[in-house]
Amino acid sequence: MTKEDGELPEVYFEGLLKHREAMVELRSDQLTTLDKSLLSVSSGALGISIVFMDKIGGGSAPVSGYLLTSWICFGAAISANITSYFTGGEDAQREIQKIDRCIITSTGYESGGNPFRGLTQALNVAALVLFILGVISLALHAYSSTRMAPNGTTTTSQLRTTGNPQPTTSPNGP
Repeated sequence: MTKEDGELPEVYFEGLLKHREAMVELRSDQLTTLDKSLLSVSSGALGISIVFMDKIGGGSAPVSGYLLTSWICFGAAISANITSYFTGGEDAQREIQKIDRCIITSTGYESGGNPFRGLTQALNVAALVLFILGVISLALHAYSSTRMAPNGTTTTSQLRTTGNPQPTTSPNGP
């Protein structure tokens, strides 16, 4: 990788410059995506909450532990997702600075030493897991809401209110 006189070849620095350009583009994309994701995910969470309170519970369903858990999970997923965009931008910025130092000092690039890379990956995984837990909690809320009678007791079947009603028979006969 080095020339005979100890200097790094020019091709090496051309590769570093291409990598730097990719990091600058990544940082720009992260910031653009942050705005779009914030709007769409927040709107989606709000819409789901409104639909569930209006449709599943008939407008009068109590806020169950499952529903509260889903809101917390969705909120935490949104927070982790947004934070990961910030840490992703910082990761790219640190890489750009490392590449700049290599180019300025004509030294080799050394990977590692960037805590934002691991943090960004952990936040992305956390956002996905929290989103899945939120969906599961929301489904459990929907299921438990349909199993509750208006007086708050659990029911295993629904009363039949349509169809051909049968006449009641008296114990003394017809």
